[in-house]
Amino acid sequence: MKKSRGERLLFIDNIRILLISLVILTHLAITYGAVGSWYYHEVSGVSVSAALLTLLTSLFQTFLMGFFFMIAAYFIPGSLGRKGTRRFVHDRLVRLGVPLVIWVLIISPIFGYLVARAIEGFPGSFPDWYFTVQPNFHYLGLGPLWFVFSLLVFTLVYVAWNAIRRKPREGSGSQPFPALSAILLFGVLLAAVSFTVRILFPIGYEWELFAVQVPYYPQYIALFIVGLIAAGNDWFVRVPPSTGRTCALLALILALLQPLLLLTVDLPAGDLAPLLGGLHWQACAYALWEQVTGILIIVGLVWGFRKWFNHQGPVTSAAAADTYTVYIIHPLVLVPLSLGLLAVALPPFPKFLLVSVLAIPLCFIIAHLVRSIPGAQRVL
Repeated sequence: MKKSRGERLLFIDNIRILLISLVILTHLAITYGAVGSWYYHEVSGVSVSAALLTLLTSLFQTFLMGFFFMIAAYFIPGSLGRKGTRRFVHDRLVRLGVPLVIWVLIISPIFGYLVARAIEGFPGSFPDWYFTVQPNFHYLGLGPLWFVFSLLVFTLVYVAWNAIRRKPREGSGSQPFPALSAILLFGVLLAAVSFTVRILFPIGYEWELFAVQVPYYPQYIALFIVGLIAAGNDWFVRVPPSTGRTCALLALILALLQPLLLLTVDLPAGDLAPLLGGLHWQACAYALWEQVTGILIIVGLVWGFRKWFNHQGPVTSAAAADTYTVYIIHPLVLVPLSLGLLAVALPPFPKFLLVSVLAIPLCFIIAHLVRSIPGAQRVL
């Protein structure tokens, strides 16, 4: 079944709502003890709650940002074909480039200073911080907008490649949806590439200049390409029910097996290094679990959301339109909210749940207000 031209895939919009909510949960989990990089860590050290939150974030990582790249790529060929190269590139530079410039030149320095004062106790003024401390940082200050930067680069590379080919592709629908064996093989091959990259660049390694976490980029690049191929064959609306059900079931089984990976390392000492990279069998096992699980989850979500959540009411319709803005502004909401609730005495995991319940709707409300500013929707 092919989508008709101009038909909006409501289930994909709803998946976007889920994904951005998981981004918020991921960063709050890091705030309250999970392993990871974020502006504010209220809880650190080895504990049961930290282990649970780390399991949660690592499960999300198997598919979360890769799925975002895949969805973004899915709509590029059609948009490029309708608009033409010049208008398409202009629109992408406005929608992706303008937020990047504003973030790097204005928001990131101000936010960095406020974080330095509130969390790190920096005593000086903004000019003191900007001209004495900030120049020592060897990065552009992209923060979570690494995704926007990477998506812009991927998109421009595709446009250039498409121009060289001189024949834009818009769905022919000739290739059937991949069989389960092909899906699993893709996951295994992606795991092999990821493991190889992580021998030199283990999980946690970051190219600081662009805030790029190199160990995850094999998946991001691969799923962006898959999204382009899927667009040419309308795969998002052609997942066979049997394949979707099987992928969802296998993904659930693998997710439940995830804690077994922690038994392969010295968890009480907090030593996760063998899982993160290098020539360790644990790193190979983790990459295999991560990539296969992630691919299965993606297929299961596409099938499940099209079957059960291919509709919207006023609230979900508005939320879907706000997801990009939520992604951009969510650090500006989460950090002040977490600091504001610092005095609330709760164990880390219950506090994570409490702040999550508050943060997700608050991010969407603020994003909606931002987009109501005249001219904002041209960019956001």
